[in-house]
Amino acid sequence: MRENRVKELRESMHLSQERLGEYTNISQQVISKIERCDSRLTKENMIILADFFQVSTDYLLGRSGCKRTIEQEMEMLNKFELYDEFIQAYVKLGEKGRTLIRRIADMMIELGLD
Repeated sequence: MRENRVKELRESMHLSQERLGEYTNISQQVISKIERCDSRLTKENMIILADFFQVSTDYLLGRSGCKRTIEQEMEMLNKFELYDEFIQAYVKLGEKGRTLIRRIADMMIELGLD
């Protein structure tokens, strides 16, 4: 396992080893050993950490540079397909048009409009 992946993810969320342990029920000592590669990542802990960080186990193990699971990738592709027409129109707009669309969207979010 790449020694930094768990540490990298933990630090990106501004979590201490203790806090990560509280959230995952994995002791701080075990997390420390995993980060230093003093201990192998068990299947159970790998699944817990991958679920917590919402990354694939392959990413956690350093076997992939892609953080998302196959299910997450499929969900994203489905969203892209759903909004493809809008995205294509948005891309064709000039900077002024794109800025206007973003402002309108921000106002709608502020007003709680769906």
